[in-house]
Amino acid sequence: MKSELKIDGNRMQITRVFDAPRERVFAAWKTPELMQRWSGCKETARVRITMDFRVGGSFTQEMDIEGSGKHSITGVYDEIVEPEKIAYHVNLGPAITRVTVEFIDQGSQTKLILTQEGFPDQSIVRIVSGGTLESLDKLEGLLLAEAA
Repeated sequence: MKSELKIDGNRMQITRVFDAPRERVFAAWKTPELMQRWSGCKETARVRITMDFRVGGSFTQEMDIEGSGKHSITGVYDEIVEPEKIAYHVNLGPAITRVTVEFIDQGSQTKLILTQEGFPDQSIVRIVSGGTLESLDKLEGLLLAEAA
């Protein structure tokens, strides 16, 4: 299934169903070695992630993006309910936004709902939503490859 994107002002919401159990999809978000394999837009040549995956813990994601250079984002985990939900604040540079990722068990599938809010303007919403959609495509590929 492809992602469904809704943008409303300074808020975006992406819904996608993955053909993998919830525990595997959640693990891809909490394990730096896995996240490095799927996070970032399709032009991302390399991703380095460090994380302290606990409430109050922080993370850093450094990306080498072809044609755009190096980009870094940092964040702090606000809430973790394994394997149901991850909420965090992320510093994108021009703005700090709040992200909530919900993992809904659907048997052998997982419905993921990612909500991000607090964008300063529509151009940043478009850039971030595009990169997030491409990341979720890469996540789907990783999950399918692991299942094979």
